[in-house]
Amino acid sequence: MAPSISLAYRMRLLHKPLSGQRKMYLAAVVLLLLILAAWWAWEWWPRPPLPAGTVAAGTVKPRQTIRTGFLPNWDQVALQEMERQAAKYPHNLWLEGPTYRRQVAFTFDDGPSEYTGALLDVLKKHGVKATFFFMGQNMELRPWAVERAWREGHTLGNHTYTHPHLAGVDSTTFWDDEIGKTQATFKRMLGWEPAMMRPPYGEISDAQIEDLGRHGIKVILWSLDTQDWNKNRMLFGKHNIERSVQDHMHEEAILLMHDGGGKRAKTVAAVDALIPWLKAGGYEFVTVDALLGLPAQPRAPQAKAASAPQ
Repeated sequence: MAPSISLAYRMRLLHKPLSGQRKMYLAAVVLLLLILAAWWAWEWWPRPPLPAGTVAAGTVKPRQTIRTGFLPNWDQVALQEMERQAAKYPHNLWLEGPTYRRQVAFTFDDGPSEYTGALLDVLKKHGVKATFFFMGQNMELRPWAVERAWREGHTLGNHTYTHPHLAGVDSTTFWDDEIGKTQATFKRMLGWEPAMMRPPYGEISDAQIEDLGRHGIKVILWSLDTQDWNKNRMLFGKHNIERSVQDHMHEEAILLMHDGGGKRAKTVAAVDALIPWLKAGGYEFVTVDALLGLPAQPRAPQAKAASAPQ
């Protein structure tokens, strides 16, 4: 039978001085824990409302820029290319509002979907008007959502019929199968055609911008990409969507979000949290046409709302 270790020997082991190597290891562990605690405090501590801007509200911005970073390998257009097009077509393509008013425009792509109703509920609860860029094929599936968004005062725009990479299609497909077909869908459902469109992925050629201009259609991109299409897959997706806005917010921002194209529950939840935060910072919510001073779309008649699932 092995001899037992005496209590006195055990106490001597506990009080044995640490070697230099063990001290370094312990210090490294403590430092790592401090770094993690500092990161947690920074990342999860509630952001205070943004302070007032220092530039006069009526000052014209020298150029249109995108504030959020580029996410490679996800079919994204280079930010420099979108900024180049905004500079080349200053009256036909927009990334943000032209001045420094304390305003923001929420925009949503790829709907309508099963999440559009919940998003409309959130916007209605907060008294906020937004801009929806609808896909023609999804409008056919949920016409009630199109009519509801219009009746509740939101601005509607064209997001093509099938969500293709537009720069790779010929001129006939571009108009007959995508833009024009979606315009016709709006005309059939609501009696009018939108004067704004957003190209899928932000991808559009110069020739297509010029073609849309001849049809009286403005191209609307964005200055702040929440990347919610990616963050909805993440464990803390709602939080990450909020932080993308809070860390890059600016006057007259056009925010890119999605109510379709995948799971969007975390987008809806993030919108519900962001609206009070932005209001506390003095931001006014406007639609894109109001932000840019474009003609307003026709107002919905005061009639009974469409009867369909919400």
